[in-house]
Amino acid sequence: MSYICKRLITPPFLHQFKPPSHEWSNLYVRNNLNTSSQNRHKLFYTCNNSFGQRRMSMIESATTRVSTDRDDVEQRQQSVGALEQEALVADGLTRLNSNPLEATLNHLSKWLMVALFSLVLILRHDAKAIWITMGAILNVGLSITLKKILNQERPSSASKSDPGMPSSHAQSIFYIVFVVILSMMDWAGMNLLTAPFAGAVLAFGSYFAWLRVSQGFHTISQVVVGAVAGSVFSGLWFWLWDAIVLEAFISNFWIRVLVVVGGVGCILRFALFVIQDWIMAEH
Repeated sequence: MSYICKRLITPPFLHQFKPPSHEWSNLYVRNNLNTSSQNRHKLFYTCNNSFGQRRMSMIESATTRVSTDRDDVEQRQQSVGALEQEALVADGLTRLNSNPLEATLNHLSKWLMVALFSLVLILRHDAKAIWITMGAILNVGLSITLKKILNQERPSSASKSDPGMPSSHAQSIFYIVFVVILSMMDWAGMNLLTAPFAGAVLAFGSYFAWLRVSQGFHTISQVVVGAVAGSVFSGLWFWLWDAIVLEAFISNFWIRVLVVVGGVGCILRFALFVIQDWIMAEH
């Protein structure tokens, strides 16, 4: 009776439904697990490959940046190393050659050069002497301008903090040295007597310029550049007078007035500079 009731209550299409057997259900589960596992592996490999490629590109770009930065650092280290090596040489010379006599001579060098320069002007006592005086002041202005442009530090042993390239002492010394040599050539020419004297004056000026290195105020390159600048400017200033200014000075009254007034103004300016920066600074 119960069987008849079930047949009557249950819909006809459900009579044909049979639940899957145990073996079929296990096979279905295993297939689903295998498929999902394969999908997971494919997804993992895809992500891993993309991440690896991205990581390799990041490593390559970082390596490129590091190599570029390393080259820049090496170039900077080479330039800084050259300056440090030159400064160390100057410091070593300062420690080896520093003695009271050289320190005194270095302190008196500016006064000795001014005395030599004044002696030459007194012996000349001509219009060219005024022109030479103007050149001395302009040579100092050129040195100050070059220091501002180049802006290279002094050695660590220097007591001053202003730029050291070029050495203004060396530039002024060699300007005066070549004024003496060229004036001597104007008077007597170059012969067996004047040539040794010119060599002695050149050695004299070179020694006083070298004191700036041995006392630690400048590096070797700063003194060399100052010496070259002073020598070249002195030669050009003499040539400018002989080639251009002398003829205009003779023929034109206003050129004579301009040269004389300019020369007197330069002498007064130099006297004021000596009083302020040399005498007053020491006291």
